[in-house]
Formats: sequence, C-alpha cells, structure tokens
Amino acid sequence: MLQDHEPIFGKNVIETLSEGMYDNPLFLFREYVQNSADAIDAAESTGILKKGYGQIVITIDTESRNISFEDNGTGIPVKLVNKMLANIGDSQKDRKSNKGFRGIGRLGGLGYCQKVRFETSAFGENYKSTLEWDAKTLHDILADKDEHMHAGQLIKQITTTSTREYPEKEHFFKVTLVNVNKNSDELLDTEEVRKYLSMVAPVPFDYAKFQYVDDIERFLQEEGISKPNEYQLYLNGDEIRKGYETPLKIEGKKDVDILGVVCRPIKYDDKVLGWYWFCVSRFEGVLPKNCWQRCIRLRKSNIQIGEADCLSNHPKRGLPLWREDRGNNYFIGEIHTLDVDLIPNSRRDYFNQDEACRNFEAALTLEFKNLHDLYHSASVLRSQNKVLQDAHEAKKDFENKEKSGAFYSPEDRTEAQNKVKELESKIPAAQKAIEKTLKKSNSGALKLVADEYTEELVNSYDTIPTKPFKPDLTPTKGYAKDNIDIEVKKVLDVVFEVLDKMLPPDKADPIHNAIIKRFIKK
Repeated sequence: MLQDHEPIFGKNVIETLSEGMYDNPLFLFREYVQNSADAIDAAESTGILKKGYGQIVITIDTESRNISFEDNGTGIPVKLVNKMLANIGDSQKDRKSNKGFRGIGRLGGLGYCQKVRFETSAFGENYKSTLEWDAKTLHDILADKDEHMHAGQLIKQITTTSTREYPEKEHFFKVTLVNVNKNSDELLDTEEVRKYLSMVAPVPFDYAKFQYVDDIERFLQEEGISKPNEYQLYLNGDEIRKGYETPLKIEGKKDVDILGVVCRPIKYDDKVLGWYWFCVSRFEGVLPKNCWQRCIRLRKSNIQIGEADCLSNHPKRGLPLWREDRGNNYFIGEIHTLDVDLIPNSRRDYFNQDEACRNFEAALTLEFKNLHDLYHSASVLRSQNKVLQDAHEAKKDFENKEKSGAFYSPEDRTEAQNKVKELESKIPAAQKAIEKTLKKSNSGALKLVADEYTEELVNSYDTIPTKPFKPDLTPTKGYAKDNIDIEVKKVLDVVFEVLDKMLPPDKADPIHNAIIKRFIKK
C-alpha cells in the first residue's frame, strides 16, 4: 500500500477529459443534450415539471461565436453547485438509469472555446448560481511545461463562482460556450448541427416526412415495450425532429423509395436485450457517404452511441458483426438497447466490454446475418429480373425491326437473332433462381422486396416465351441495305465497322439504328 504517498492527478488529466476524449467536435451537442434530458427526467419524477413540458433550447450565435444549451429541468441547488460543476468524475447519477453519469461530459467544451459558463437555479431557491471555467487560461497553463500543479489546483485557478437573487419558482440549467475558437467553426454550422442532432438526440420522428412511424409504435405496443423517451429540442427556435424521410433524398442521386419498415426484438437466451427497426428498399446498392441518414445506428436511452457506423466494423472484439464491411451501409434504422447492464464506455462510442456486451454482440451477429441474406436475396431478384427484361427487350426489338424492315443486312439480322436466342437461353435458370428466392419471402422484409419485383416482372414481362424463338429465314420486307444507293452503302459499311470496333454493342446499336432510319426516310 502507498502509505507514504498521496497520489495526485496531474494537470493534463483535464485536457484528456475534455478535447482529448472525442474525435468529432459535434459530440458536445450530444453530451449537453443528454445532461439536459437527465435533468428533465428528474424534474418530472419529483413533480417539479409536468411530463411533456420539458424543453431543451440550443442557440448558436455566429456573430458573437457563442453557443448555449438551456433546459427547464431540476437545476442545481446553491450548496451543490461547486461539488457538481467543479468536481470531476464524481457524479452521483445511477449508471444503469441515467444517460450521463460519469461527471466528465460537461468538460467537453473546454477544448473549443475561450470560456465555459454554467448558470443554474433550483426550484424553491431564490438564487441563481454561475460557475465559469476559463478555457484560455487552462490551455496556457497546460502548454507551460514548467508548471506542475495538479488537477485540483488547476481547477481552483481557472474557475470563478457567483450568486445573485432569482425568482424561487424558476428552475433551469444553462451552459454557454463563450467565443468558440476559430478552428472550431463546424460547431457554428447550424445546418450540420441540425443534421447531427436529428440523428443523435432523443427527439420525436417527423410524422409529416416519415410515413412509417405508426408501424414502429404498433410493434412496440404489441411487444409490450415502452416507447423511447423523447424531448422537445429547439435549435435557434426551430424544433428538431428525427432526420428520417420517405422517400430518402440523397444529394446528387435519385431518391431511394422506402417500401416499408420492419421491426424485430433482439434476444439472447430468450431475454430481450433490445429491439430495432430498419427501412426496406430495393437494396440496389450501398447508400453513398453523403447520405447522412445511412446505417443502422446504436442507441441507449434513445441517444446515439458512437458515430453512424459504430456497428459497421468491430475492432474491439476482433470479429465483425456483419459478414461484409459494407453490410450496414445498405440500411437506415435504429437499434434501441433495453438491457440495463449494457453500459456506455467513457467515450460513449460503444459499451463496456463485459458479459452483457458479449451477449448483445452474439444476438446482433444473428440479426445481421439475416440482414445480409436480405440484401443478397434482393440482389438475386434484381439481377435475374434483369435477365428476363433483357430477353424481353431483345425479342421486342427484333420483332419491331422485322415489321418495319429496319435490319440493315442479313448479318445485322443474324446477329440480333443470335442475341435473342442467347438471352432466352438464360430464362429457365433465371426463373428458377427467382422462384427459389421467392420461397424465402415469408419473412416480412423480403416479402416487401419480392412483392416489388414480382409486380415489376408481371408488368414488364408478362409473356415469357413458351415456345422456341424461330423467326422466318428471311424478313418479308427485305433489308434496309437493299434500298440504299450503292455508293452510300459502301460508306455506311465503313462507318458501321468503325462503330463496332470503337463501341460496345449497347452503345453502337442505337447509332446504327438512327443512321439507318435516316436513310430509309430518304
């Protein structure tokens, strides 16, 4: 035992617990919002605040470069202000029920502004308390290699407190980041902050933009699962709602149609560890990086854990949760954990590595296998549907040319005939693959995809050939080449030869046809 030594925390621990904790500066918004949510929960449970009346108000002032977070939760009594706002890692919150509980998240702002100011008043007290951290002085001291004060001495030197009279019925807590640093402009980007909060914060869905909210709420009711806590959150006066929408709009890309939403419980040994929902699309490829809603995201107490791709790769365990690294990028959705033993780590980028986490991962691996099979089955339907469509289009194109006498030469006709035969030879295997895949469609998600492709198959290829394709030996109207002047024909032969060498058939054929039609008209 260290009987003759009193351990101390050096000054650098403050830096580690502020800007050194997180990779994304926007985490500040999550940390302060989750603290406000806890304060609102406490105010509601003690009767200070009616349920549903809690509010979190964020204001970004780009001119003054100030950012403030204010809630009408419990506030902090005068006698506890110093203990709760100047001590580090001494939170008395319950780690199994509170969203924030380590007492370090409030320090995050120190790395990104000149001062962090806390103002608060508790219900029933006629005082407002202010405690301010001087972040600029903090960094000057941290940069001084000759200054060896410990963390406690440093906190005393850079903090100031004051109190003044205030209406005793008022209760609030406010954090202000004063004069955000020039190299932290992303914190002042209102649009990016709005997107971040809409995906991370515990806010309601936007019923006007996302049409499947009722399906999710119906699932929760049927499973006997409580609806996640939601809070009124405002950014510069505008209410923040979840960023999901139907159809899914992606800048520079075509909209992604959402066919429906599927909800499932997450179980391990018959114990419900959580639940999740995800959107079903045609799964025509991974969603691009600029789709800011993409990925099935991990949430605890309805607040996002880690970044969007938290579950995409999994280096801690050494084994991937998904069968493919790209797997999560096909989806949008949320995983809500219910197991109280799943505790977020200090960075809140994942859970503590313990038995509860291992059980959760085992359950997720099974669920993600099903999702892997889903988008691969969708790929089979899509690719085999294209085989049928290509055969149909080739036969239709042949018949149209035959009727109009548009084949340029016997060689041109023979090539088109062979193409139809080749594509139609693939039909039986395509039909077999589709039928095999459709047999799996008893699951809700695949049935949505299968129904979409089945309808398309019926509409686009309702006359799958039942007899071999055997056109006449020669076209009844002859060939277009026969009606073109011999000198022009020589030129066209050279042009078509060059086109066929320079371009693939799908590019060259439309040009052939356009040229032939031009000369037929003449």
